[in-house]
Amino acid sequence: MSTDTPTLSTETRTKLGTRYNRRLRSAGRLPAVVYGHGHDPMHVSVDTRAFHAILDHHSHLVEVNVDGKPQPCLIKDVQYDHLDRDPVHADFAIVNLDEEIEIELEIVLKGEPAGLSEDGAALSQPMNTIVVKTKANNIPESITQDVSAMNVGDQVHVGELTFPDGVSTDVEDDLLVCQVVIRQEQPDPEPVDELEEPGVIGEGEEPGPEEAGSSD
Repeated sequence: MSTDTPTLSTETRTKLGTRYNRRLRSAGRLPAVVYGHGHDPMHVSVDTRAFHAILDHHSHLVEVNVDGKPQPCLIKDVQYDHLDRDPVHADFAIVNLDEEIEIELEIVLKGEPAGLSEDGAALSQPMNTIVVKTKANNIPESITQDVSAMNVGDQVHVGELTFPDGVSTDVEDDLLVCQVVIRQEQPDPEPVDELEEPGVIGEGEEPGPEEAGSSD
């Protein structure tokens, strides 16, 4: 495994459940599970700060040490708290470094399109991620696309993306990734005339002859 691959040490979890997981997180440990390649699920915990550092570096492949044995793993899933801020659980899937896998990567657009110099022009990106196929030891951080030469009306489709060596995708070539468009201005709403409040019948009026007579 590459020396650039981050490593995580684990501690076996002997007790499971919400209450025990909460105690682990309070102690700076993140509950996790390691599984795959014929192994029964192994319930472990990892150092929360170390895991945060791996996420910050956008690493996909991690060497997870379970009972002293290093296992190449993908970060398969991360569950976050109700604020979608702090991780509360992680899944690690054991992989064979020489096998081809599928993984979802972010599409990162580089540069500022030339067409943005026009009034009202904007860069739209309907597709932000893409599923690619590659070997586990060849996963790029992301798929990058230079958009600096794009003008208004230009589009980039999946078939025009630049993939690193050994990386491919089965996603349809004609799916739209990004485009430079002119924003349609929304017309200002027409002002609404203020409605006059209906008057109260008889308010401010002189009484009629039938109302002003004296008693017989």
